[in-house]
Amino acid sequence: MKVNPSKLTIALLSCSFSLNPLVSTGSVFSSKSSLYNSVPKTQQKGSILGQVVNAQGIALSNVHVQLHGAKSSKSDKDGYFRLADIEYGKYRLTLSSVGFGKLSQDIELHDDNLDLETFTLIAEQQSLDEVVVTASRLAEHIDEVPSSITYIGGKALDQQRQINDNLPSILMQKVPSISPSEESQNNFIAKIRGRNFLVLIDGIPQSTPLRNGGRDLRTIDVSAIDHIEVINGATAMYGNGAAGGVINYITKKPQRGKKLSSSTYLNNSMSLVKPSETYGYNIAQVFSGQLDKWDYVIQGKAGRTGVVRSSDGAVASPFYGLGETDSYNVLAKIGYQIAPDHRVEFMGNYYRSLQDSKYVGTKGDFGKSPAIGIPSDTVINGGTPYNKAFHLKYDGQYGKTAANLSLYYEDMNTVFETYNQNYSDHKGVRLNFNTPFQLGTSTNMSLIYGADFLKDHTVQKTMKDDLVTPDMNMNNIAFYLQSKLNIGADWILKGGVRYENIRFKVGDLTKNGKLTAGENNNSDAFVFNIATRYNKYSYAQPFASFSQGYSIGDVGLILRNGVPLSQIDPKPVVVNNFELGVNGKMDIWDYQVTGYYSTSKKGTTFAETSTPGNYELSQVPQRIYGVEFVGNVKPVRWLSLGTVLGYMDGRQDLKNEGNYKDKLDNSIISPFKINLNADFKLTDQWNVYLQYLHLGGRDVFPAAEYNYGKYPISGYNLVDFQTRYKYQKFTFSFSINNLFNADYYPIHAEVRGATNEGRYYIKGTGTMANLGVQFDL
Repeated sequence: MKVNPSKLTIALLSCSFSLNPLVSTGSVFSSKSSLYNSVPKTQQKGSILGQVVNAQGIALSNVHVQLHGAKSSKSDKDGYFRLADIEYGKYRLTLSSVGFGKLSQDIELHDDNLDLETFTLIAEQQSLDEVVVTASRLAEHIDEVPSSITYIGGKALDQQRQINDNLPSILMQKVPSISPSEESQNNFIAKIRGRNFLVLIDGIPQSTPLRNGGRDLRTIDVSAIDHIEVINGATAMYGNGAAGGVINYITKKPQRGKKLSSSTYLNNSMSLVKPSETYGYNIAQVFSGQLDKWDYVIQGKAGRTGVVRSSDGAVASPFYGLGETDSYNVLAKIGYQIAPDHRVEFMGNYYRSLQDSKYVGTKGDFGKSPAIGIPSDTVINGGTPYNKAFHLKYDGQYGKTAANLSLYYEDMNTVFETYNQNYSDHKGVRLNFNTPFQLGTSTNMSLIYGADFLKDHTVQKTMKDDLVTPDMNMNNIAFYLQSKLNIGADWILKGGVRYENIRFKVGDLTKNGKLTAGENNNSDAFVFNIATRYNKYSYAQPFASFSQGYSIGDVGLILRNGVPLSQIDPKPVVVNNFELGVNGKMDIWDYQVTGYYSTSKKGTTFAETSTPGNYELSQVPQRIYGVEFVGNVKPVRWLSLGTVLGYMDGRQDLKNEGNYKDKLDNSIISPFKINLNADFKLTDQWNVYLQYLHLGGRDVFPAAEYNYGKYPISGYNLVDFQTRYKYQKFTFSFSINNLFNADYYPIHAEVRGATNEGRYYIKGTGTMANLGVQFDL
């Protein structure tokens, strides 16, 4: 007997994710007819057969098929699935896949074969079912990740870009426990949950841990980014530097099924406090499409910022500033589908951002007056002369096993005003495999395993190319094994280990007539993680995890003072991250609340000494803890409300005697943060968006101890406004950053305080207006 239900539709996420078969379990079949095996009726068992396609009728492989109380399987490359040896009776069938919503259907089997008609998956926008690849190095829904993930993409990324296209500012608004934007070229004190993080572009490392250049958050323009994935908390999935987490910029994806797609962006900005000299512009162009087996993305951007003025109209000191800066970005991605299960892609990204200011900064007086800009003929050329990244990626399917090979190269030069500059380059290979297994009737297991090879070279030099630090080289070889266990339809269990061998070498350094001989250091790191998640109830999905990350630390900051490598002992500092949280969605609301507790036996702190530019290293046990909350509610069709909240604190054991009574400074602990936002849909074409950011104060050290990180933080409040109107292929936007012209100091300005003669004590930007237009073809 054959049951012919009407075609079914389920929601496909509009997240621009190119569906590549990553996992496959169950049998693989070449045709529908081969799926049947006759079963004697006396056994009262039969088979269930179906097919899954998308809205264009193209077969979808690797769709997870769960027959509750019985078995599970996956669709093959032609979209067919088969569940055999099933006892007669009534069942609930659930279909799910990466990038798709779940579909549940009641069915009844009472014959040899139950042939279901085609299931069709149709595109629809949803906010919580974003697909991420950073957490486990395979594509999966956020609700399959048993840890805290922040996804910034689509409308949210577009809104923030139009208000302020500085990436650290965008992250500050949306990531609960990241340090506030420094409003400068740098992100020297930027941390997630009080720990250093690793920045990637499509998996390519941008961070320079051996000598922190402080530019890794600004190595690509936001117009080249599809979405941002942030792992909140320690992880070792990508190696050194992710003690606090990972920020992965995922670049634009090709528009498939269309030969040419085009988006043009033009933005103009100006101070509303005192417009003189403040005009700036950004123009960007993105082309993408698919030509037979080829696909492509081409992006280009050019921009110029004007003079930055604070709320009182004064020129803010250009010291490491974003004013009077020319920036350029070019991205190219070319993909080729060798065969249905084999694809190769090349990506190249070039970024340049250089300041050319006719002002110089004065000295600031902490608590009294800021550093301002005064006219001068001195040449100020801070910034990033170049950041070049290249990535060759291969994806293939070999039976049940998905293979991924990545070859990458990154080369960066950063300039610190007219003082000195960093040169850093990375070369690496990442080899990743994913093999699924069927364990019993309702349990699936995936093993993710592979090896990473990295050669990291960094050196700091004067503008005349004299050595400031010795040449520093780090060679890493790592092996890892990660498992993912789906127990039934609701339980997810993950666990894994990673071993890394690190060889560190520094060259000779001669400064002030003193020779510091080069040395070698070999060490290794062994870290592991385990996590679980329970997804039965949509309104409450709890998760718990333990993960470890590690970091070498900014050794160049100390080596440049002529300190031998052996005195630093650059062995990996392992961080333990405990996390407990719950997220859910129901009707008009969704939320996630997370608590975390982070420990390290050798927390790394750098403090500026009484001599400007000289730092001392402190490695003592540290504990950091906090809570995060993200929530959204849509009470009516025309209104969406959201909030992002982050609170943290911590202690350290300065005497290393087991007593954690010493406070952590403000370069590590960020103040309380809350973002409130409201999106008003006035018509189908017209939106108005408001956001409020509050950063609290932190004053925990006596005046006698005031130094780097110990000055009081006063906190501040910012309100931003943005409106958009869409007319046919045009989208017009107008936004105001710092709507009420708040008079404030960025957190970093008060972290530095009076150090380095108060040169960092610079006020934040006053009210800025942005007028933009976007044309899509």
